[in-house]
Amino acid sequence: MRLIAMSLCLACTFAQAAPPPALDLSGTWKGSFTLTSTGLAMQDLEITLRQSGRKVEGTLLMPKFRSPLTLKGTFSKGKLHLVSPHTRGLAVTLDARVKEPSHVKGTALLDYDSPSLAKKQDRTVLEMTR
Repeated sequence: MRLIAMSLCLACTFAQAAPPPALDLSGTWKGSFTLTSTGLAMQDLEITLRQSGRKVEGTLLMPKFRSPLTLKGTFSKGKLHLVSPHTRGLAVTLDARVKEPSHVKGTALLDYDSPSLAKKQDRTVLEMTR
């Protein structure tokens, strides 16, 4: 009887110590960038992500930007970090804390370097839902 009680206690201890299931960000997300300086928002973003362990890759489609931006980065300990290379005068860096499996909120830095916009940066609030 004593052996059974000890076994049950050990089983309970290991069950409580098990880590929560890992959050997978893979899938299609709808998003927006809101400029911190003016409050103007760029809506209808589509972010498609593929996650493999900590590694995250995907694309960002913006309505006025004809080509998708390639995203690469990491997701670890609730923090998402994605970067795109400069494509047609724009690079994007996304940083967010993920607290819910269907909602992400953070920041995005839009880094412009083109003849029409010159060289400048816009800081935005990033929101993504699925």
